[in-house]
Amino acid sequence: MTDATQLEAVKAYIAKHNLEDELSNAVNAAIKVDSDDPYRVISDYLRKFAKEADEDEDMDDDEDVIREDDEEAMRRPMGRRQQVAAKKVEVADDWVPPVFEKSEEAKAFLTETMKTNKLMKNLSPSDREQLMHAFQEESFAVGTAIITQGAEGDKFYILSDGSTDISITGKGSVMKATKGISFGELALLHDAPRAATVTAETEVKAFSIDSTTFKVILMGKGKKDTAMYIEFLKKVPILSNLKDEEIQELSGALTESEHAENKNIICEGDEGDKFYIIREGEVKCTKVGVADEVSKRLTEGDFFGELALLKDDKRAATVTAVKPTKVLAIKRAEFTRLLGTLEPPSYS
Repeated sequence: MTDATQLEAVKAYIAKHNLEDELSNAVNAAIKVDSDDPYRVISDYLRKFAKEADEDEDMDDDEDVIREDDEEAMRRPMGRRQQVAAKKVEVADDWVPPVFEKSEEAKAFLTETMKTNKLMKNLSPSDREQLMHAFQEESFAVGTAIITQGAEGDKFYILSDGSTDISITGKGSVMKATKGISFGELALLHDAPRAATVTAETEVKAFSIDSTTFKVILMGKGKKDTAMYIEFLKKVPILSNLKDEEIQELSGALTESEHAENKNIICEGDEGDKFYIIREGEVKCTKVGVADEVSKRLTEGDFFGELALLKDDKRAATVTAVKPTKVLAIKRAEFTRLLGTLEPPSYS
């Protein structure tokens, strides 16, 4: 088998089992509740996808769940309890994250990059916006070690220009990083030494964020958002039969997105992979060939998109924001497990 064929096979396997998204959801579930035992949270989240769950199964002592993008984590001879979590972040009540001036181009770059970043893509838009303002641009000369293996982690980086080499002692160069690649989160989230050395191969520009701001926004604000989601979900009539623990689990699986006026959220004929609850705003539902809207306007607490999931079918209508709208989305696997018995209205 050629390298290219092998790579395609790996990609197909990951896509088939939805591994990247579910691993990302599991890590974010631990971050949102600021767990002292994130491996247990992650294990519990992923166990429901296993064909045969073994309750006595334990984690490998040297396995890292969150990696610095594609960097291989350092293997450390220590027990699971010692290595898995960063200390809780304690800041003054009047602490506010820093705000650094940026060009509109820089803001757009950071905003789009965070939408696809493994660690940040499931954060709410308001989380990512706050992070965007807190990033500061830095420049590095050729040959500069931006981070050094074994050193204490103090910043997280997103590369915006240039090229870097990522190396690990005993392995040499393991990958090259270019525009849009991020690194440095593992050491911050785990209070662990740097897992690799990142060296500027060219003149490099990168956006950095300090450890405290990174942790507070990802952990502290995420935890507040989870509590807010739980209170919101308890008020949604269609979810009234869910138990408290199911509501809490559902809140951890939600992703929030914003849609401008006249933006289509789902389109008739598309594959259905998500269920939506309106957090704020208003949407209309239309079908090709039908002059009038096919349902009442949907507002806060209303839902749509479940019919395509329940019937494993394509979208039956187009749903469009008629004003700036925020929606909470849940993917097919979680929808089917928690909400699969919902009675769908005729338009969704």
